[in-house]
Amino acid sequence: MNGRSYTPGPGGRASRWVSVVRRAAVGAGSVLAVTVGIAAITAAEALWTRGQLATMRPSIPSARNGLFGDAHQSPPLQLAVMGDSLAVGYGAEDESHTVGVILANGLAAASERSVQLTNVAEVGAVSSDLPAQLVRLRLVSSPDVAVIIVGTNDAFHLVPLPDSLSPLRATITELRSTGARVVLASCPDLGTVRRFVEPMRFVAHWASRFLATGQTIVALRAGARTVSLADALGPLFRRDPGSMFSQLDRLHPSDLGYSNAAAALLPSVLAAAGYRAAAGGPVPHRVYENRSRRPLAWIAFRASRRAGVRVRKRRRPE
Repeated sequence: MNGRSYTPGPGGRASRWVSVVRRAAVGAGSVLAVTVGIAAITAAEALWTRGQLATMRPSIPSARNGLFGDAHQSPPLQLAVMGDSLAVGYGAEDESHTVGVILANGLAAASERSVQLTNVAEVGAVSSDLPAQLVRLRLVSSPDVAVIIVGTNDAFHLVPLPDSLSPLRATITELRSTGARVVLASCPDLGTVRRFVEPMRFVAHWASRFLATGQTIVALRAGARTVSLADALGPLFRRDPGSMFSQLDRLHPSDLGYSNAAAALLPSVLAAAGYRAAAGGPVPHRVYENRSRRPLAWIAFRASRRAGVRVRKRRRPE
């Protein structure tokens, strides 16, 4: 010792670095193993859930179409509904409680005109099915207002975000180019589904949240209004799942669940058509301005998690 400090030689420093690298590798390997394990469990749960739902699913219902209101009031407003099983009303016991029918009746009452409902939605549809639905819609109707409810199956099947948003953008743009007003119901919060257990419920929650955010941005830029279903329905489904979920599969809404979804959508549908709700007063919109200090992505993320938030971009004419 003799009052002198000891400095490890090159061999000592090398062995210390080897030890550090070894510990880091072990830690990284552990994290990777946990990640792979969680992914495997989530994938297994998803496959099991899909298998369970497939065995429970009865005959696929067709969407309700028809004329609502006084048939002598002409010309009728043309209302179109597009999207997935939520747009069809799968799981509802009474078709009068499906979203399309409730919106058609509400629009007829507010406008004092008849409303022709054309619903081209399909059970199991994803966003990439929207262009084909639009082709079928064009054959029978030129809508004044179009409501799109889509995203649940995209999030459930973990469809890549660009593959979900691109056809949605194209569909809204095409509808707007012919004068239709568009209202998008963004993806609901799949984390409320009790059939999903952790970690699948956590993955489903965030997958649906990010998709809803992307949908909101795309819809604003294409000139549509958006309505967030995530928190509009989420608290209700968490608080009373026995009433809000269908007894059919505990995944789709019940009559009451669909009624609440339609209630969240109706003010924006009426506003898009140029009418107000019976209670009167302006429809509360969150408006994004290009000069806003808040970026569009931030506004969209906030809107995707707030109950009943309707968003539109001010500078694009409606």
